[in-house]
Amino acid sequence: MVSPHLDQCLAIILDATSGVTPEAAARRVGDRWSVTDIVEHLQRTYSGTAKGFERCLEKGAPLATPASLKQALQAFTVITLGYFPFGRKAPKHVLPLGGSVLPEVIDGVKRDLVRLDEAAVRARNAFGSAKVMDHPTLGALTIDQWARFHVSHTKHHEKQIRARSGS
Repeated sequence: MVSPHLDQCLAIILDATSGVTPEAAARRVGDRWSVTDIVEHLQRTYSGTAKGFERCLEKGAPLATPASLKQALQAFTVITLGYFPFGRKAPKHVLPLGGSVLPEVIDGVKRDLVRLDEAAVRARNAFGSAKVMDHPTLGALTIDQWARFHVSHTKHHEKQIRARSGS
């Protein structure tokens, strides 16, 4: 991959899930996601961002709207400071669907990170450092901000993966 940020996302997931048994990967506690669910959620965010970049490329223009001050502050907190707040509900389109096993989901992560990386390179070539599309909470982000968002988001979920898997 071209992006060191996306490489970092993959490395975090592979390290955090290394040695996780199939039983531990599938175990849910109450209404909390399993390790497999968490990794699937991350996969769906990578795929969704790739689709968004591809839509911008198809349209031939960024799809970003002006960010509010609140969104800009939230983006700074998550992307620059690396603080990802707990307790936020994931948007419906990135919720895990379930029914998968961890090795299949990890294969999907690898595939979707490559797709995201390729779309990011094409979008950066087309739009430069412009804000290209909106994050549901953080507002309009550049290609590089999206990549750094994914690192912060992956690290946020890494803690949950490790806690649920006992690693």
